[in-house]
Amino acid sequence: MTLSQCLDEYIRHRRSLGVCFHGEQVRLSTFLRTVGDREVASVSPRAVRRFIDGRGPVTQAWFARYHTVNAFYRFAIRREYVTTSPVPRTKPVVAQTFIPYLYTEADLRRLLTAVDERHEDDWLVRPATMRTLVLLLYASGLRISEALALDMRDVDLRERLLTIRETKFYKSRLVPIGDDLTGVLRRYREHQYGGADRAPSAPFLSDHRHRRILRQTAELVFARVRQQAGLDRPVGRRSRPRLHDLRHTFAMNRLLTWYHDGQNVQRLLPHLTTYLGHHSVVETQRYLQMTSDLAMQAGLRFLHYAEVHNDQD
Repeated sequence: MTLSQCLDEYIRHRRSLGVCFHGEQVRLSTFLRTVGDREVASVSPRAVRRFIDGRGPVTQAWFARYHTVNAFYRFAIRREYVTTSPVPRTKPVVAQTFIPYLYTEADLRRLLTAVDERHEDDWLVRPATMRTLVLLLYASGLRISEALALDMRDVDLRERLLTIRETKFYKSRLVPIGDDLTGVLRRYREHQYGGADRAPSAPFLSDHRHRRILRQTAELVFARVRQQAGLDRPVGRRSRPRLHDLRHTFAMNRLLTWYHDGQNVQRLLPHLTTYLGHHSVVETQRYLQMTSDLAMQAGLRFLHYAEVHNDQD
């Protein structure tokens, strides 16, 4: 079997599982062009390594290429198209170069104050809509695209449920929300639409003409809000606080709450993975940065554990 034939079969298999496979398919097409269309069993480890290494320094793109090709060869081995994998067994260690910004409650108040102080005629996105978007991301951990894609039918305020439809992995999920966020969304709906009938497929968050908001527009408006709120690049960081960092903040706040409440974080982490719509726990762990507060809580938990077991010895 040729490499192209095996790749086609693998891609059809992954898509049959409902996996969003666009990025991986692009990488596999590049892999095919790089090593050439030959018998799949004849692709050498050197050729695979040359594709994975690329031409630049080791970045997250290196790991994306590695995991894509490695998953393909696991499939090929299971189907007995090859007997061994030519993918390198060792991976480089890369220091974390990007650290997300974690918003404090004071930061959030400054952002909301900046939103409220703007005049509506200055905005493509009205202040009430931007306020609601910020609070929605902060309180639910949704992706920006998920929040902006919400239709009227997806926001069930009676049951306090959001329906997230076929997003990153072609999977839908239900996201329960609390009383405070439910109140925010109810007030926004009444302010934005009043008693007007809206089609079930109409956007819940909309611009001044009741059209769906583009992500680029939301991020542009947020950048202006952030600037007015005086939230600039932290010392030693290369990037300014982002709208997407509200999702990181949600994940960290949930983790810290579990630590404060004495919960078993390792047992609960898969629940957070499901809530955030991640494919695996490994993805979720990227959001859980070690802040000083988290490190202190973890240390206290370990100290308590050590004291209890020392008393039992």
